[in-house]
Amino acid sequence: MAAMMAVLLLAVVASADIVNLTDGTRIEGKIRKTTDGWAVTQTDGTVVNVDADKVASIEASRTADAVSIAEDRLQSLRRVADHLSDIPEIVSRYQKFIAETGDLKVAAEANKDLQRWQSRLDQGMVKLGDQWISADERRRRRELGQSEAMPAKDLIVNYRYKEADKLLQQAIIDDPDCATALYLQGVLLYKQEQISQSRKSFEAVNQLVPDHAPTLNNLAVIAWRQKSFVVAMNYYDRAMMSAPQAKEVLDNVAEALNVVPPENQKAPVVLQAVKLFAEQDALLQKTAAQQGMYRWGATWVTAKQLEDLKAAEAKIKQQLDALQQQFDVLQQKAGQIDSEIDQDKREMDRLQSQSTYIDRNGNTIQMPLPDQYYQLKRDNDGLANDKQIIVQQQTDLRNKAKEVAAQIPTPKFTGLQQIIGVDGVPVRDMGSGPASAPSQTN
Repeated sequence: MAAMMAVLLLAVVASADIVNLTDGTRIEGKIRKTTDGWAVTQTDGTVVNVDADKVASIEASRTADAVSIAEDRLQSLRRVADHLSDIPEIVSRYQKFIAETGDLKVAAEANKDLQRWQSRLDQGMVKLGDQWISADERRRRRELGQSEAMPAKDLIVNYRYKEADKLLQQAIIDDPDCATALYLQGVLLYKQEQISQSRKSFEAVNQLVPDHAPTLNNLAVIAWRQKSFVVAMNYYDRAMMSAPQAKEVLDNVAEALNVVPPENQKAPVVLQAVKLFAEQDALLQKTAAQQGMYRWGATWVTAKQLEDLKAAEAKIKQQLDALQQQFDVLQQKAGQIDSEIDQDKREMDRLQSQSTYIDRNGNTIQMPLPDQYYQLKRDNDGLANDKQIIVQQQTDLRNKAKEVAAQIPTPKFTGLQQIIGVDGVPVRDMGSGPASAPSQTN
C-alpha cells in the first residue's frame, strides 16, 4: 500500500505544472488562470495565488490547464494581429505559433486563422481603418476621401467652419488615412482654439506623411504654445531639414530662438537648430535680397524700410541707453541706502544688547535705550522712505523704456509663431506616389 501511494505521489509530481517566479523561486502544482494571474493548487491542497507580473515563465504539464494556456496565447495573437497592417508579419507570427504550440486542437484553430490571412495576402488586400479591402477599393476610397476634403480649404479660408467640418468628417469616414482631410482638420481645430485636438490631427498626418514640413512646423507651433520648448525645437529642426530655406518655417524659428528660455538654450536639439537656422537663413537672405527684401528680426522689409528702421532703431537705442544710465544711477543709490540701513541696524542691535542683562533670578531686564538708538531708527525710517521713492522711479523708467521701444515702426519680433494653413495641405498623387505639399521655399 505504501509503495502504491508513493507511485501515485510521484505521478502527481511528475504531471505537476511549474510556475517560475521573477525572484528565482518556483511553485509546483496544478495551475489555473485567474483575472490577475494564476492560482496554483499544490499537492497538499494549498492554493497559492500569483500575480501575472511576478511570473517569469510557466512549465505546463499536458493537462486541461495547459490547453487553457495555449488558448490564451492564441487569443493574444489574434488581438495583436487585429492591430497590425503588415500581412506577411501576421502570417509569420501565426506560422511560428503553430510550430511552437503542442496542443493539436489549438493549432488547428490557429491554422484556420492562418489560411484566412494567407488568402488576404494572396488577394493583395490592404488595411483601411479596421477593415481589410482590395487594393482597387483602397484606391477608390482614397480618391473619394481626398475629393471630399479639398473643398474644405476654401470653406476654412472663408470662416465657414461648420460646413468645412462636415466635409472633413465624411472624408475621414470614407478614408481614415486621408492625410489631406486630417491636415485640414488640424488647421480647422487650431483656428477654433482646440489646440490639443489639433495636435492629434497633425500627429496622425505625421505618421502618414513623414517629413512633411508644414505638418512638422505646425506641431512645433503647438508644442511651443503648450510650453514644450525642446519638443518644439526638435520639430522645427526636422522641418528645416525637410524643407530647406522654407520662409514660413525660418520666420517661426527666428521668433522661437528670440525667446528660448535660458534653461533650454544649451539643449543639444536647440544648439543644432541654431546652427541649421543660421546656415539656411543666410542662403534665404541672399535669395530674398535679389527680390529687394531683407530680414528684420522675424519679418521682411524693403531696402528703404530697412534703412529707415535702422535709423529709428539707432535713435531709440540712444534713448534707451540714456534711460539705462538713469536706472543704473538709481540702482547705485539704492545699494548705498541698503548698506546704510544694514549698518544702522547692526549699531541698533549692539545698543539694544548693551541695554539688556540677566538678573540673579534669570530674568531678562531691558534697560532704557539711549537716545542714539532712537536717532538711528529715525534715520532708517527716512532711508527706507528714500528707497521706496527710488524703486518707484525705477519702475517709471522701465515703463518709459517699454514706451520708447514700442516706437519702432515695425517690431523685430511679434512673440507669435504661426501655423502653415490650408496652403500647406498634403495632396496625394492618385497614381501611387506619396502625399506632398506645395513648395514652402521662396
